[in-house]
Amino acid sequence: MSSPDSTKKRRVAAGNNGGGGGVDNNGVDDGITMSTILAKLNDMQNEMNGMKNELDKCISSRDSVQEEMDGMQTRLSHMDELEKKCDRLEKRCTNLDIRCESLQRSVQILGKVSKWEYSAPPIPLSHWRGFDEGYIEEMTSLLSNIKSYTCRLRKGEALEAIYFGGEDLLQHDDILLPHWKELTNALQIHQYADGIPELSITNVQLTSQVLDLLTPALKGKHLMELILDNNDFEVDKGTKFTTECIKHNNELQHFDWINNQIVDTKEASDLVKAIINHPSITQVRLENCLRNGDMNSYEVLRPIFAGGTKNWIRIDLESNNIQTKGDTAIPDYIASNPSLKNLFLAGNKLNDNDATLIASALKGNTNLERLRLDLNDLTDIGKDALSKAVYDPTSLNSVSGCNHTCNFELDGIDKGWPPFCNNTGPSNPRSRRSMKIHYVLSLRHREGSNVKYLNAEFDIEDGEDDSLKLAPNVLESVHKYYQYHDIDQFRPKELLSPLSIMYEVLRGWKMPELYEKRS
Repeated sequence: MSSPDSTKKRRVAAGNNGGGGGVDNNGVDDGITMSTILAKLNDMQNEMNGMKNELDKCISSRDSVQEEMDGMQTRLSHMDELEKKCDRLEKRCTNLDIRCESLQRSVQILGKVSKWEYSAPPIPLSHWRGFDEGYIEEMTSLLSNIKSYTCRLRKGEALEAIYFGGEDLLQHDDILLPHWKELTNALQIHQYADGIPELSITNVQLTSQVLDLLTPALKGKHLMELILDNNDFEVDKGTKFTTECIKHNNELQHFDWINNQIVDTKEASDLVKAIINHPSITQVRLENCLRNGDMNSYEVLRPIFAGGTKNWIRIDLESNNIQTKGDTAIPDYIASNPSLKNLFLAGNKLNDNDATLIASALKGNTNLERLRLDLNDLTDIGKDALSKAVYDPTSLNSVSGCNHTCNFELDGIDKGWPPFCNNTGPSNPRSRRSMKIHYVLSLRHREGSNVKYLNAEFDIEDGEDDSLKLAPNVLESVHKYYQYHDIDQFRPKELLSPLSIMYEVLRGWKMPELYEKRS
């Protein structure tokens, strides 16, 4: 039961809230009016408008940044073009500097004499007493060639090549220096537009004295081919001379370094780097030059196969003690189907694993024409893998999927095949493929097994013999593989007449089924 005081308090409270809202019978505060709600909505709208303005500013700023980035990209592209142009101009300036230096030396040489005559004194045969007749004859020939080339160069003749050397190493003698000086002076002043396309020095010792004469004379001579073979260089002198020749003859395309041992790894790497960085060299022969037992010759030579920036035509790295130890740079390069036509790796330490990887890489290569792998550490396992790369008679599909371009030079790989199975003969790859397939059909026909193999190769799937659809094409191919050769006179005798093979196939393979489905 409530007291009178509490009742009075409730009445006072109710009277105080009257007319001004308050809480109704449902407990809702009726003080929140429509105007309040509209005011809040207006505030929210203003806030949203402010956010939209900020968003528009961000978008505008982003567009501005994008435009600036596009402009920067354009400027960067322009800078790249300018940089390339600067590189070209720098090369031209370098070539002009070399040319100017060459002309200055030429002027100095020409200024010393008013009328030129070959002034190197003749060497009497008695000077070579103690050498055998063959050696004396070759030394006499060398001196004769030096004088002949010198006179022709002095006359301004256009020489396609300069060759020196014989069968035996001709040792240096200081009595030869006046003759070398006459030759190098003639090379120096020779200004024929095409220069000297080829220089070959074989079995002639080139000491530092001779190289000091040759180095400036060969700068900027438009050499296209340089061959240095068994020159008995002094330590590091030969590679420095060669690097200078490579560096200052931008037209050089073919470089051979044969039987000149390099014992220092850095020296060898510098030479390889100069070859790789040269703009025109596409044929390189580094043979029997990296056999130092302490040198990892494969690591030195590996960059030749890396990068893919060079359009090699020929790579010859024979007899260099190459041992990959599982690295795949060589097969990876072959698999990339580069422009390379000839790869010579004979006389190294490649093993069966290397051979297997190379065989697999060849399946996708259509450019390599010759591959020398003889005198490596290969057993029958590696040779068999390589054999199947060019001729795998397991099935018609396996034959078709072989390499029909590359010819192997490797003992024991052909297994008594006709030459076209190893991709030789006067035919193109497509023709070799046809001959190989027809050869398989011919071998099977001799033992009457074509039908057996065709049944196995065109099998039945899901209870339906799809091979029936291919039967006409197979029968047509028997004739096509026989006919598709370059010239009839080169058709190998191992390929049997298509009529004989056709008769065997018609007699036993799918003819009943084809007859049943003739409608």
